[in-house]
Amino acid sequence: MKISDSLLFKVLGLIFVLSGCSGNAVQEQPSITLSGLMDEMVCIESDPCFPEPYYSAKQLTSYDRRSVIPNTPSWHANDDWGGFIRYEANNGRVEKVLFDEQGPGVITRIITTGGDKDANLRIYFDGEKEASITIPSYDIAKLPIDIPAGMIYMHEHYPTTQGCSFYYPIPYQKGCKITVDNVFRNYVYHVNYRTYAPGTKVKTFTLDEANALKAKAEEVSNKLLHPVNFVENEVSQTKELAPQTTVSLQMPEGNKAIRTLHFNINGYKEADYGQLMRGLIVKISFDGTQTVSAPLSDFSGAGMGAPKVENWYMSADGAGDVILRFIMPYKKTATVELENITTYQANATIKAYTSDWTWNPNTLYFHTTWRQQNGLQTNAGLDYDMASLTGRGVFKGDVLSLYNYSPRWYGEGDEHIWVDNDTFPSHFGCGTEDYYNTTYAPIHVYHNPFGGAPREDDEASRGYNTFVRTRNLDAIPFNEKLRFEFELISWDGGQVDYSSTVYWYGDLDSKALTASPSEEALYLLPPPIMTGQDVKK
Repeated sequence: MKISDSLLFKVLGLIFVLSGCSGNAVQEQPSITLSGLMDEMVCIESDPCFPEPYYSAKQLTSYDRRSVIPNTPSWHANDDWGGFIRYEANNGRVEKVLFDEQGPGVITRIITTGGDKDANLRIYFDGEKEASITIPSYDIAKLPIDIPAGMIYMHEHYPTTQGCSFYYPIPYQKGCKITVDNVFRNYVYHVNYRTYAPGTKVKTFTLDEANALKAKAEEVSNKLLHPVNFVENEVSQTKELAPQTTVSLQMPEGNKAIRTLHFNINGYKEADYGQLMRGLIVKISFDGTQTVSAPLSDFSGAGMGAPKVENWYMSADGAGDVILRFIMPYKKTATVELENITTYQANATIKAYTSDWTWNPNTLYFHTTWRQQNGLQTNAGLDYDMASLTGRGVFKGDVLSLYNYSPRWYGEGDEHIWVDNDTFPSHFGCGTEDYYNTTYAPIHVYHNPFGGAPREDDEASRGYNTFVRTRNLDAIPFNEKLRFEFELISWDGGQVDYSSTVYWYGDLDSKALTASPSEEALYLLPPPIMTGQDVKK
C-alpha cells in the first residue's frame, strides 16, 4: 500500500506537526490540544520522528531527597515515601507541592499510591489562585471525568493502596501545579511531563473539554487495548534453522517502512524452548548499517524463558510466535536476520509487512540494544547500566529480565535517566516496580498497553522476573546522549543476573555504548524456582 502525501496529511494532520513528521508542506504549527494528543497516542507513524516542535521529557517523583550527589553514601537513600518540592499556604490551607512546572507543557503520565482517602489532590493551571480541579482523595483515578480503561492501569494492590498509572494527557499553556493536603507520610507519586519551547501554543486542559471528548477517548482506549497488525505487502522467508545457521529476509527496496514484523519458531523440543529463544539472535540492518541486535526472547518483550507478552507494540504467545508493531523506516534497503547460535534445531519463519514512506530530515531509524550482566551484588552502592546511548534519538521503551538469587524482593532500586547535559537525572524514580507501572511487592504477571510483567515465578520474587515498559506520550527525545540505570537495592542483599533490552529511534550514526555481544546470550538459564525451595549464591 502506498501512503501518499495527501493521505498522510489527511489522516495525521495535526499529529505529524506535533511529532515532527509534517514535512515541508505545513507552514504553521497549530495549537497542541487534548484531542491532538489523543490522536498522537495511537499514531505509530509519529514514532520514528524527532519531535518538531522539540520538547524535553522529564519526571518528578517522591524520591528520597537525600539523594543529591552520585557515588556518595546517600545517593541510594531509599526513603521514597514522601518526597515533595515545598510546603505552601493556599487559601488558608497548608499544601505539599508535588509538581510545579512552567509551560507550555503536557503531563503524560501520573502515578499515585498510598491509600490516603482523607487527602485532597489539587491541580492548578496557568497561575490560578485556586485550583480548578480538586480530587477528594490521594488517587488520580478519581479525576472527575470518564477515564477509559486503555488510558489507566489499576495496580494489583489498588483495593488497599489506590495505586494506579494514569496516561490521560493533561496539557497546559503557562504552567501546572499539583498539591496535596492532609496526606499521611507514606505516599508515592510520579509525574512525567513534556516542556515545549516558549511560544509553542498549547490549549490548557479543562474538565468541560475532557467530557466533550469522552467518545474520542473511548475510541483511543479501544485501539490501545486491541492493537491491529498491518498485514499488507507481505514478504517472508522460511528455513529449517540448524545450529550455527541464519535465515535472512530482504525488504523491498526504496523509501519504505516495516510496519509489522512477525517471527514464528516451531519444530523444537519443549524442554529446549527457553534456551533456544535466547540463542536466536535478531539482527536488523537499514541502509547498510546494523541497528538491531538482541535475542528473540528479549526482543519480543518477554525476556528469559520467552513467556507470553501483550501490549501496544508487542504480542507473543509464549510458544514461539512473536509480533512487533514498531514502525521501522528506511531509505533504500533493509535486511532482517535470525541467527541460531545454539546447539538446538528449529523451523523459523520471518514475515514482514511494509508500506511506502516519505522520508523527512527528522525521520529516525529503529534501534534495539541488548546487554547481560551476571553476578551483580545488591546493596553495595552499585547501579546497573540499562543502556548508554549517544547521538540524536528518541527512547521508546525497555525490558528488564533477571534471575534473583536473593531470598526476597530485589527491586528497591530507583531508575536514573540522564539526558544530554543533565547534572542530575531528569528522571529519578522511587522503585523498580513503580517505573514499570505497578506498586508494592510482590508483583504478579500482568499486561497492559504500556507494558507489564510477563514473568514472575515466585511469590517472594526469587528466581525469574521480567518487566517491560513501552513509552507513549512519555517517550524521551535526546540530542546528544541518554544514560539509563537502576540502583541495585534488595530487601536482604544477595546477587542478581540482569539483562536489559532498550528500544529507541536514532540516526544511523547514533550508537549504544554498552551493548553485549551475541555470545552472552549463551548464558545457561538457571533452573526455575520451586515453591519452598531455598536459593543461595
